[in-house]
Amino acid sequence: MSFLSTLLDIQALDLASDAARTRLETLPEREALPVVAAKRVEISARLEAALADRVSREGEEGELGRQVSQIVKDLEAAEVERYSGKRKNQDEAASHKASQQQLHEKQSALEEQEMELLEAIEEIDARIRTEEAAHAASQVDQERIEQVIGKVEMEVSAELDRLAGERRAIMTSVPEKVLSTYDNVRGQAQKGGRGAAILADGRCGACRIKLPSLERTKMLASPEDALLQCPQCRRVLVR
Repeated sequence: MSFLSTLLDIQALDLASDAARTRLETLPEREALPVVAAKRVEISARLEAALADRVSREGEEGELGRQVSQIVKDLEAAEVERYSGKRKNQDEAASHKASQQQLHEKQSALEEQEMELLEAIEEIDARIRTEEAAHAASQVDQERIEQVIGKVEMEVSAELDRLAGERRAIMTSVPEKVLSTYDNVRGQAQKGGRGAAILADGRCGACRIKLPSLERTKMLASPEDALLQCPQCRRVLVR
């Protein structure tokens, strides 16, 4: 095999680099990250809605509480007036009694609404706790995934640096024209990242075409540094 066999070593390094990049690109965590991030956004939206709902219900409950307190004060004032010794005629007494009854009924209705609101607030609090727990869990998930991705990114970066260093160390022994042709073919679609192949038994080691005897003889007689390409797949042939 000629000194161009170094080209096969370069190809091995290039394929290893491709594999490292593919490892990073196809990392399951890279696909999972946007899913988890989207889930966190949904959870955050539900949590914010629940918190806003709670604030609104608290405001309603506070207003009902103030109304009940005012009714209690009105009832107390009416009781004070009732026992003040001031005489009332029959109509005034009846009106006072009816007014007291209305206040009691309104108080009962407001207190019932207040209880319903308190129950609703308890349900909202339960929702808030659930969403907060889900948000915390999704955050842990996202941080774990980001750590995995970060670790693999560092590993791949170090691997690519190492492979690039090894490639630079040996590429100078390959003629520039041969190397540029190899790079061009390697970058083409359907080539699988392989720009070179071994010529053995008159066949291209990549596409397996058998070269005509005359062409094979001509190739074998060419200088060692000559650029030889498969007539079918155009890969650089290494004798």
